[in-house]
Amino acid sequence: MYLLNLVNSITMADFTITQNIPVSNHVYKYLKNRYGDDHIIATRETVVGGIVLSLLNRNNDIRHVSKKSYDKVFSVLIKEEKYLRNGVHIDTRSAQAFNDTIDKMFREELFCHVMINKFSNNEQFNQGIRNFLKVYDITEDDIKYETLYRDFKRKKDNIQISLNLEKQP
Repeated sequence: MYLLNLVNSITMADFTITQNIPVSNHVYKYLKNRYGDDHIIATRETVVGGIVLSLLNRNNDIRHVSKKSYDKVFSVLIKEEKYLRNGVHIDTRSAQAFNDTIDKMFREELFCHVMINKFSNNEQFNQGIRNFLKVYDITEDDIKYETLYRDFKRKKDNIQISLNLEKQP
């Protein structure tokens, strides 16, 4: 009987690792609000999990170099079967690429939100941006409103075309 319990406890051992990825303040708040916590379990069923698992694949083609350092850390739990297949380590370049990819995802979602609300509710662009940031508790200290607004104005026409929205007068 003792041997059976020992075998069960060995097979039920959890060798999950936690990968702490430095991210900018607005990316941290976006992920925390989007996924409900300051960490996720990496699976290919979520966009963020898929990105992390792809970064583990010992990619040598990431040439991203940034001098930015981030105060916040987003944790990703990686189950044993995933890191045995994909690897364990996310280096600095991969972590920076993760932050930039999630920032792009954040901006894309923000800009689509603003365009859809303008088309369906005639909401002003600047109010749409402010409402979106409020939902994610993102402040001027996290990312400047003007930075997002200027980026939105540069991309607005392409977003409108991709969403197949009619031009508003």
